[in-house]
Amino acid sequence: MKTATTGMSGGPRPAAGVPAAIVFGSAAADQGARPASVRATCEAIGLPRSTYYYQSHRSSTAIELEHRIVLRMHELRARMPDAGYRRMTEQLRAEGFQVNRKRIARLMQLHGLSLKASNCRCAEDSCSQPTLPASHLWQSTRLTRPRQVWIADITYVRIRSNLVYVAAIVDAWLREVEGFAVSLQINSRLASIALHAAVRAHRPAPGSIHHSNCGTQYVMRGYTDLLRRYGLVPSAGDPAMQADAGRIDRSRLAISRQVLELAGYESWEQVIGDVRQFIRVVYSPERIDALLERLPVRSA
Repeated sequence: MKTATTGMSGGPRPAAGVPAAIVFGSAAADQGARPASVRATCEAIGLPRSTYYYQSHRSSTAIELEHRIVLRMHELRARMPDAGYRRMTEQLRAEGFQVNRKRIARLMQLHGLSLKASNCRCAEDSCSQPTLPASHLWQSTRLTRPRQVWIADITYVRIRSNLVYVAAIVDAWLREVEGFAVSLQINSRLASIALHAAVRAHRPAPGSIHHSNCGTQYVMRGYTDLLRRYGLVPSAGDPAMQADAGRIDRSRLAISRQVLELAGYESWEQVIGDVRQFIRVVYSPERIDALLERLPVRSA
């Protein structure tokens, strides 16, 4: 497991004692696993280490407020599947949130709640046009070994003080997390970090299947390019991720977002104090079973 504060020579680092911005690794029990370093991970996904190590200077109150806004937007998306950022902003203002349209538009795009593709040309999203994956690969797949089918998942976890974002790679045969990335802030690279951590630790054979039901970040060009580099075959099972005249129904993807309540965790520091245990709590055997039961993957 690596954090944004673990040592390596060169590159910017947060000040001593500052909590990590991103924590990643593998929760699997494979003794032969090779953990990914921060340097290798950033190089693999094209992320500057200065961005990886960046620590937000916003106050805990500001971060908590944004988490409340994000959670409320997900609830409103289920009620208003056709609402754009203007209508979403008006509704939030009516409920007492002091927000403007620009901020809501940014948050909706970041969390997959936007009805339209972003026109952003920033470096991080320069390859963010959706690429449709293959569908229904499960129909010809019978599980016979580990690392044959990986399931990518993103979970929003509400702890007492914050909202924690978890991207995970779950092995369908072993039924355990083989790679994860955890942060208080979500971005398009979180899923890529989890994927690289899993690949680095477990080296799946070329042609293994990468399956996801839960978000457009898994069909973006940058992510699918990473899958091709690792020899993984992308697959999507959610009807919302299948093409209808070349279009992805983002509103249906957003409705499927789940928020897990973990009352036993008080703070981010407690989460990263034993992050593998946190991942085991989030992805308990019961939760993994429920995740796999929603997927059209057959066992031998």
